[in-house]
Amino acid sequence: MVLPYAVKLKRVAIRPRRTRVYSGFIPARSGGPGVEFFGVREHQQGDPPRLINWKATARHPRAFFTNEFEQERVADVGLILDARQRCYPRSKEGSLFEYAVLAAAALAEAFLNDGNRVGMFIYGRVVDWTFPGYGKVQKERIMQALAMAEPGAHTLFDKLEHLPKRLFPSHSQLVFISPLLKDDQQTLFQLRARRYQVLVISPDPISFEEGGLRPHPDFEVGRRIALLERTLMLRKLRQAGIQVVNWPVNTPFYHVVGSSLIRQPFWSRQLKVI
Repeated sequence: MVLPYAVKLKRVAIRPRRTRVYSGFIPARSGGPGVEFFGVREHQQGDPPRLINWKATARHPRAFFTNEFEQERVADVGLILDARQRCYPRSKEGSLFEYAVLAAAALAEAFLNDGNRVGMFIYGRVVDWTFPGYGKVQKERIMQALAMAEPGAHTLFDKLEHLPKRLFPSHSQLVFISPLLKDDQQTLFQLRARRYQVLVISPDPISFEEGGLRPHPDFEVGRRIALLERTLMLRKLRQAGIQVVNWPVNTPFYHVVGSSLIRQPFWSRQLKVI
């Protein structure tokens, strides 16, 4: 068995609606010990003096106020790899599915390295469910599942509407890896309506196919039409509150993630360009 190579990624920025109780790197939407400023509250016994907000205190002489920071914890992350054969064009250089597996492997390793609980669901000719877990053992399980994954066709799973929508914990982060089809939008809208935080990583089939075709006027017209349809589809997903990363596969995956999903350190976001 040859395990897929996992590209090393920096910390991937996600914001699920609910986090777990253990300390991690994901903002928990609640005040407490942390790095990033969250708000101001009235000073309580035991608060360190260095956290006193002197500007707010000066406006209220009879009370002291303390800065509060956002807690950072771990979360449940569900990776969904689309393995439907009709999604993935092939060329002389291989299949677009290989890029989807590469993205799934890189993201699984990044999320597990940050201490999150990660599960993997492969949806195609058959459904393969890797139960959520932590650490190096879970990474090995996911990599083995990805090594055996291959695109296929099945009448029942031909459309995304049969995806089990209650499989993952409520309010968790879902990462859907797929080139996307037109009829996939409704299912993604339903996942968002169930209060999942949805991130779509979409290897671009247009950039993949045009690399193996010779220039021709008819090809250029078809490429423009396909590009327009894809742009409109991705725009609708973003308007519904779904985070979408379009990946031109001729660009290294870590560059695409670095420009779209890498969480910048708190101190660097405070710098002002003069």
